[in-house]
Amino acid sequence: NATIKNIGLKDVNIIGFRWVGGLVGSNYGTISNSYASGSVNGSWYVGSLIGYNGRTISNSYSSGIVRGISYVGGLVGFNTYDGRITNSYATGSVNGNSEVGGLVGENFNGTISNSYATGNVTGQSVVGGLVGYKDGGTITNSYASGTVAGSDNVGGLVGYKDGGTIT
Repeated sequence: NATIKNIGLKDVNIIGFRWVGGLVGSNYGTISNSYASGSVNGSWYVGSLIGYNGRTISNSYSSGIVRGISYVGGLVGFNTYDGRITNSYATGSVNGNSEVGGLVGENFNGTISNSYATGNVTGQSVVGGLVGYKDGGTITNSYASGTVAGSDNVGGLVGYKDGGTIT
């Protein structure tokens, strides 16, 4: 239930294995009006701002380069069912193998609204400009504008959609 607000980290160089983020590895609280820029590298659950999100992110952004294997996102690697991302964006490039997204690698029944991603996204499978793998949940009033490249299940907005709504 921690709160992080009005925090900015510039030129980070984060290297980890899993639950890796430029600001926070795993979030179960509230993050608002915050940002991170720089380089974030890991294996699983890797995000330029947050590796794993289980609560609320609002009015926040990230820029820079994020690299990982699975669940790799420009803002958040994995957004779970209680995860809410609003009024946030990512501008950096994202590189991974599977479940790779410009904003979120995997959205598992979470909520994304009024958010966007503009960075280039590269992966092998389940690669999307905004979200790599959308497993339920909702996406509203959000967009992606970067180049997206991959082999299987590749989409400009979402790489693979399994339930939920996009409006």
